[in-house]
Amino acid sequence: MLYYKFSDYLSRTYGEKVYKIPLNIPATCPNRDGLISFDGCAFCGEEGAGFENLSASLSVTEQLQKNIAYISEKYNAGKFIAYFQNYSNTYLPADVFESYLKQALVEDIVALYISTRPDCLNNRYYEIMTEISEEGNVDIVVEIGLQTVNYHTLKKLNRGHGLAEFLDSVIRAKKCGIKTCAHMILDLPMDNIDDV
Repeated sequence: MLYYKFSDYLSRTYGEKVYKIPLNIPATCPNRDGLISFDGCAFCGEEGAGFENLSASLSVTEQLQKNIAYISEKYNAGKFIAYFQNYSNTYLPADVFESYLKQALVEDIVALYISTRPDCLNNRYYEIMTEISEEGNVDIVVEIGLQTVNYHTLKKLNRGHGLAEFLDSVIRAKKCGIKTCAHMILDLPMDNIDDV
């Protein structure tokens, strides 16, 4: 098999179809608040990736309950992933980050997926994720935005980090037993086939 569909992986891992529920917390990004820049990455929309999310004014638990009720009925679904999707979800004080993850530990949630940047992860965040994974009996996956391995392209995209930060974040995750997912944008016009 040349391609292993993610939906097949989830079905085999959890014994049935699993649905990702996007969550919206009031996070931002160092590429938007001035730490790195105010312009954001070249590909990121004004609302980040969260155009389909419920309002961040709702608690994480409320967002999950509303979406689970809708998806359960529409698709006869029984298992879900709480997906912290929008912006850089580890770009928060550690105690605030921990609080949001704990709010996601509701019935029928089998995993927490946390989207972030490689330069917004440190050992404290991995400790929190490890503790919550064990206490809540859920899998945790960190989705790390790399986008490309080419540092020239990363600079043109206004990422504000390089490949080294990505590699460091994956090594730290592995040491803690946290799974990772790399976000890539394949075939960017600045990349060549070796980069891809």
